[in-house]
Amino acid sequence: MNLENKKNKGELIVTAVPVISGTTTGVLQLKLSARDLKKMKTFGKSDPFFMIRRYLTNGAEQAVYTSEIIKKELNPSWRQTPLLDMEDLCGCDAGNRCLTIVCCSGEAKKVIGETDRLTADELCQCRPGKEMELRVRDGKKREVCQGTLIIQEARFTPTVSFLGHLQAGLEINIAFSIDFTGSNGDWRKPNSLHYHNPQRPNDYLQAMLAVSNVVQEYDTDRQFPAFGFGAVTPFTRGTSHFFPLNGNAQNAYCNGMQEVIDTYARLLPQLQFSGPTNFAPTIRNVCEGARHAPRVYTILLILTDGAITDMQDTIDAIVDADDAPLSIVIIGIGNANFSSMVRLDGDEEPLQHKDGRITRRDLVQFVPFNEFRARGPEQLAAEVLYEIPKQVEVWGRLNNIQY
Repeated sequence: MNLENKKNKGELIVTAVPVISGTTTGVLQLKLSARDLKKMKTFGKSDPFFMIRRYLTNGAEQAVYTSEIIKKELNPSWRQTPLLDMEDLCGCDAGNRCLTIVCCSGEAKKVIGETDRLTADELCQCRPGKEMELRVRDGKKREVCQGTLIIQEARFTPTVSFLGHLQAGLEINIAFSIDFTGSNGDWRKPNSLHYHNPQRPNDYLQAMLAVSNVVQEYDTDRQFPAFGFGAVTPFTRGTSHFFPLNGNAQNAYCNGMQEVIDTYARLLPQLQFSGPTNFAPTIRNVCEGARHAPRVYTILLILTDGAITDMQDTIDAIVDADDAPLSIVIIGIGNANFSSMVRLDGDEEPLQHKDGRITRRDLVQFVPFNEFRARGPEQLAAEVLYEIPKQVEVWGRLNNIQY
């Protein structure tokens, strides 16, 4: 691909390689140390760290993990690595000799030495104390040992794949939760996000239909629980932050998507849009239901038009739900500031409960509807469901689910 204008000339090379080429799913955790590393400074000792490097099928190199730097030390012992996914390490092909461990020094990343090419399977089977030479080529292209890498611990935990869960009978259910706060505007007016025209579904309905068309293929009964929040309803007192669209607190399920739409349309004229926007009641109630639904994994689809007012309570509810068979997808409707939704997504920083606990898995995905409006419902559904397979796999591993 050539890039050219009046000021700049350049070339952008785009390559694509298979992400997954094998069938070994799971995570590996390592504890490494080194001995007798070469001094890389004229004065003083080295500042060593290590990288786990993967060689892709197109010849490119990819850093899978980089450790912390230990200052002025020739016999370092590094912290235990986080859980390293086999998909990232080797594309789930544990027999592929595509990995090396490289030991470097300081911010300049001067290479002290690296191991021979390894397979992920070899790493997984390392016994405590396994030693590997760290070598480099000198000016005469001879390999010179410049230290010893020691595998103090290698712990592999197998994971049931998403497909494996489905084949074992796990069903995927979707629950809807719709924002009826006042910022949506009067549903009778065309500029309202809830404006209801049977001939032209509003953004809330378009988003629900796009996702349900995919998920219902993995749900045998196609029964969808549907809820709302942020409004005064005919069957609750005052503003409710969690209510069933059909008014039946004991059975909020709708029989198919058409009933969800019909129930939504019937309820609209009976609601008094209110506020504030609170997510925590919905998450806690749906999570409780998910825990009591055997062999069912629930995707909670929260559709909202703006920022929430119970951020810490919502974070606490998400952290409390990290072991539940639950994923939360937040779809932003309209043009509001959704920065708080990005924070809940947790991709940049793990969510932390007010009692100090850190969420043990990522279970939230945020998708702004307007970015996908012109791309069609298929692209929206693909983006909404993109993280679900991995979230299901991590949930299974966290709960030690085997079939």
